[in-house]
Amino acid sequence: MIPKLKHIIKEEIRKILYEVESASQLYKIQGLLIVNTNVKSQSQAFSDIRSITGVTTISAKDYQPRLPRPNRAYNILTVKIDPYPYLKKGKFDEETVANIIEKIKQIQGIKAFKAKPELVNVGV
Repeated sequence: MIPKLKHIIKEEIRKILYEVESASQLYKIQGLLIVNTNVKSQSQAFSDIRSITGVTTISAKDYQPRLPRPNRAYNILTVKIDPYPYLKKGKFDEETVANIIEKIKQIQGIKAFKAKPELVNVGV
């Protein structure tokens, strides 16, 4: 009974330490964002992205495509994510990042967001 209890306690301690370590790190998603400015302004789209759970900051660099379409804003977008809200509910992995990318794509006015669902750690 005692060895089994020791094992359970060790596992719980490992989980807690992993969560603390992971929660103290930030991750990023980087990709091409296209906003239909007839539907929503670029700043409104950025505000909606910031409201997604775990998103801490975003930064955007202008991007000029070869054949830009009227009423479109093009940016290379970097989204920083705090994994803590997801770790509280269970896990933070590539699937979580893919879900965040899908939430961005579903925002009204966003025509496209092309990004890879990968874990890119940017430290604290």
